[in-house]
Amino acid sequence: MSRYKYEMLLAAQILLSFVSPLFSTSAYARPVVDIAITAVFAAAIIVISNKKIHLVIGMILMVPTLLITWGVNFSNTETMNLISLSGSALFLCYIAGLILADIFRAKMVNLNIIAAGVSVYLFFGNICGFIYAIIARVDSNAFKIPETTASYLGDSLINLSSATYFSFVTLTTLGYGDITPINEFARSLAFLEAAMGQIYLTVLIASLVGIHISTSEKGAKT
Repeated sequence: MSRYKYEMLLAAQILLSFVSPLFSTSAYARPVVDIAITAVFAAAIIVISNKKIHLVIGMILMVPTLLITWGVNFSNTETMNLISLSGSALFLCYIAGLILADIFRAKMVNLNIIAAGVSVYLFFGNICGFIYAIIARVDSNAFKIPETTASYLGDSLINLSSATYFSFVTLTTLGYGDITPINEFARSLAFLEAAMGQIYLTVLIASLVGIHISTSEKGAKT
């Protein structure tokens, strides 16, 4: 299992990215998204389980966050939502940092390492999504959402699915223009996310793929 741990993590993240918009208007949206988030968290714990200290810190960050996240389904208070979003962002930041360290320490670039790099990219989008949702809850006027957009995303980004949608549209620089950040912090984060997303893809991911192809060709010749 450890051999394919990054592929497993990437699969869980793709699942989360798929079900989040698919069930955004469903009555079961919250529990379905929570199941996908739990799958990502569980896969992330497996990734860092090779070192005890990393596992312990990860569990300390993950367990309370998941308990509160699921608790929101039964007691939907503003405080619990903010703690859930903040805890999730912090946990994913911790995992992403450890994965990046693994990538830079890797002596050989294989598909597992490339999957690790893509996972960090998706983590970046999810982390910013959690932060946008926090901003929307703290400042109800942080984002300008036209009526046509509100018809399918809602009139704010307090919904995690909507916040994640805006995050990935920003990260990939699609820039549909259906949501506009008004809050100063939200605008700064959107700018940083778009810039870092492109830099990450063109520098790290492209380098990893290039090294992997070069290594494979050398191996085939010998």
